Amino acid sequence: MLKGIALLCFLLLLCGYIKHNYAATKVFYEFHIREQNTERNETVLNTPNNNKTEAKPDLIITGKHTSSVLLNGKDENSPNSVYTETAFYTADDSGYHVTYNVSIQPAVLDPQLNGVTLKVIVG
Repeated sequence: MLKGIALLCFLLLLCGYIKHNYAATKVFYEFHIREQNTERNETVLNTPNNNKTEAKPDLIITGKHTSSVLLNGKDENSPNSVYTETAFYTADDSGYHVTYNVSIQPAVLDPQLNGVTLKVIVG
């Protein structure tokens, strides 16, 4: 029983210390924009430093943009392909950084028939 009370007191002290830790980063606000091919996230952080007079918030912008193009085959026997390019970007105090991911995948046509087409076929 005494060990349980000691453990509980230790955890309460630890939680109190973590709450009053002034080196922790605080988020002022987060802003998200999501569209069909684009995503943008803005986060404003307040990172305390040793000099309290110049405590300015840090702005971090992250996001991604995706674009796709259907590439036709060279002839009737070669399949179509989908060219997809995704750009992941980050803008913060250290600058603007972009990473690109490019892929070419075979185009897959949906083998299912539309409901209206089925009604026309059946009559």
